[in-house]
Amino acid sequence: MAVTGSTGLNGSYLVKALVEAGAKVRAITHVRPANEYTKLASETVSADLMDARQASEAVRGAEVVMHGAGITGGAPLAISEPGAMVAPNAVINSQVIHACAKERVSRLGFISSIVVYPALSEPMREDQAWSGEPYELYYGLAWVKRFSEKLCKFYHDNTSLKVAIIRPSGSYGRFDNFDEGTSHALPAIMKRALSGKDPLKVWGDGLDVRDYVHASDIANGLLLSVVKYLVCDPVNIASGEAITTKDLAQTMLDILGSKARLEFDASKPTALRERRVDISKAKRVLSYLPKVSLREGLADTMGWYRGQS
Repeated sequence: MAVTGSTGLNGSYLVKALVEAGAKVRAITHVRPANEYTKLASETVSADLMDARQASEAVRGAEVVMHGAGITGGAPLAISEPGAMVAPNAVINSQVIHACAKERVSRLGFISSIVVYPALSEPMREDQAWSGEPYELYYGLAWVKRFSEKLCKFYHDNTSLKVAIIRPSGSYGRFDNFDEGTSHALPAIMKRALSGKDPLKVWGDGLDVRDYVHASDIANGLLLSVVKYLVCDPVNIASGEAITTKDLAQTMLDILGSKARLEFDASKPTALRERRVDISKAKRVLSYLPKVSLREGLADTMGWYRGQS
């Protein structure tokens, strides 16, 4: 089995989950150095997946490929550099999917995203992805993900490659991106909370609603999909529970035993007001249930981050 993006957040947990399941794993790396989970792999190869030849060589001989590679970022990156997550991800996804078909890989696990959905006030169901245009801030990346899902379907239907697709909600955990200039909201708030500053500054008014899912649950969801639902039909993988940014920040302070006050800055950019995720399909077709509670996952991630400094 091979894992792309094996030094990133989701890829690292995929390597760990596969090794623990008894698989022989090839970790495909690029820029970020190997971490403690990446190093569990039997083999490590470096490849620029934007290059067709390197992509083919990286997946050659693998029976299953779990595709976790890509350029990620939060609202600050989407605003400061709108194309950063667009063209590179379109190329990476296209090259990896094509390489898997060309090299006769049997199964591909593809990680899409809930950014494919339009702005919805109710929990998002899989059949609502094409019910409207994506949210403006996510527009470019959303269409890359939509296109990539269709590309998966084309290869699934016309070659021997079979594909499983998941749409995870906000992923977090060890090996996340903690650079406030490019990171998502959760690691940015966590980094500020760990700095011990009082007040703890939170972008926006704190009332945005999100579903955060631990990266180990995403890894488990993708593994279940590749085993149980290899039909190229997207499945949401999330916690199924929503939390406001205010309550998220307060939970971090509670875990730390901090008495710091929360201070909200409405002048800072935020994304959609509400993002809830329906995971009833995952429960039905995968027997998926999230295993890591938000409090447990936050405590583990903060403990790990402290140990890195």
